[in-house]
Amino acid sequence: MANKAKETSGEGRKPSRREFLGQTTAALASASAITSVATGKPRTVAKMTGRVLGANDRINVAFVGNGMQFHDLLRRGFDARKAGKGDIEYAAVCDVWEPRLKFAQEKTKAPKTYRNYEEILQRTDIDGVVFAVPDHWHYQMAADACLAGKDVYLEKPMTYTVDEAARLTDIVEKNKRILQVGGTGPSNGLYWKVNEYIQAGKMGKIVWGLISYNRNTKEGMWDYPIPGVGSEHWPDAEVSEKNLDWKMWLGPAPKRRFSKERYFRWRKFWDYSGGNATDLLFHRLGAMSTMIKFDFPTRVTGAGGIYVQKNREVPDTYMTMVEYPGEYCINMISCMANSESVPLTIYGNWGTLQVVQQEAAVMDSMGDQRAAGRRRGREVAVIKAERQFQDEFRQANGGKTEVTIDAGESPDLVDDWLDCMRSRKPPVYNELRGYQVMTAIKLGVDSYREGRVMLFDPQARRIINKPPARKEYLPPEAS
Repeated sequence: MANKAKETSGEGRKPSRREFLGQTTAALASASAITSVATGKPRTVAKMTGRVLGANDRINVAFVGNGMQFHDLLRRGFDARKAGKGDIEYAAVCDVWEPRLKFAQEKTKAPKTYRNYEEILQRTDIDGVVFAVPDHWHYQMAADACLAGKDVYLEKPMTYTVDEAARLTDIVEKNKRILQVGGTGPSNGLYWKVNEYIQAGKMGKIVWGLISYNRNTKEGMWDYPIPGVGSEHWPDAEVSEKNLDWKMWLGPAPKRRFSKERYFRWRKFWDYSGGNATDLLFHRLGAMSTMIKFDFPTRVTGAGGIYVQKNREVPDTYMTMVEYPGEYCINMISCMANSESVPLTIYGNWGTLQVVQQEAAVMDSMGDQRAAGRRRGREVAVIKAERQFQDEFRQANGGKTEVTIDAGESPDLVDDWLDCMRSRKPPVYNELRGYQVMTAIKLGVDSYREGRVMLFDPQARRIINKPPARKEYLPPEAS
């Protein structure tokens, strides 16, 4: 099923040669102007310090960012791969806060630690770099790594802005790197089976989808203990500018005075995050796009507000309506003040599909999954006929009015990335799919913050100001 996922097109039009050259020139111009956050001076990334992997070579992996998501990636994918196939080595860990860095080295037994990721990229023996860092750093770190000849596992969201996603896509393709976006959806075999079902027309015309990803906490979402890692409190750990490189952590974000609140609870602030949209809804839109189709949006509208947890900049209740060129829309809601979520739902004019959890993934109210072992939730898709179109549904579904789709276990994104580093085939959550999801997600955030509908041209791949006219269909006798 993974191979099928990678072969499915549905990715939008390839740019013309002129467009591609223009995009690549812009991307490389941007890359050449990258400034070192360590020195504040322009610098050129050392090119192609990576190596060609032999059949028996172990893959040397470095981890940049050693917080909660780093530990979840070890738990969910890397540790099992290392213990099972034994074809990877933990070559280095990197973090700006010394206690996290020390703990990461103890966990991985990595021989080398770094406070500055740029030093990792100079090493010729590093094959892949895993970035689990705040959103505002995603583009620069991933771009630097690709330009240095490294393959990249980049935690969601792909980038902080739409423009960054476009530029990073060009850099990945130009340098022939393997970039895997760390978000749920494309690695799930169930969703690709649903995609095959939908593309076969068995639900009729798809008209809209519903996404809901909600949580609720007494503390307030993302109000993690200070200091700590995720929901785990480290009361004895020192946190000061003596052992936390604040300038490096801020990087391309606006300069601000040292703040423990901003460092440990960064998802609450626009400087580093898109809030609910980039943390949670990016996952769900990846899943919905896998099932219906990966594409760029045409119109995006965001709404919501800070209704309960009034100690943040990002909303605790947020929703987005995304319209697509295939004449369907997706409605997304993420509330941090009520945890009741509805299933992923796809509405066709012949039937309705819901993704039903038979076994929920283990996580606490803050989303910390480290107590889960390697266990993941189990889902099935259930499709029921619309009463008015039962005849059409039965004809398309072997006489049934209800269908269940079950895919069993699916490979992890980590395994897919590592396998693609050897085969050089595109990973399942490749840069283009990440760019398409990022566009819809970020335009929703921009719409919420600016109070206007955001418009996008999927063919030119650019934000526009004037919407195209909506299609209207007059009956013959009224025309």
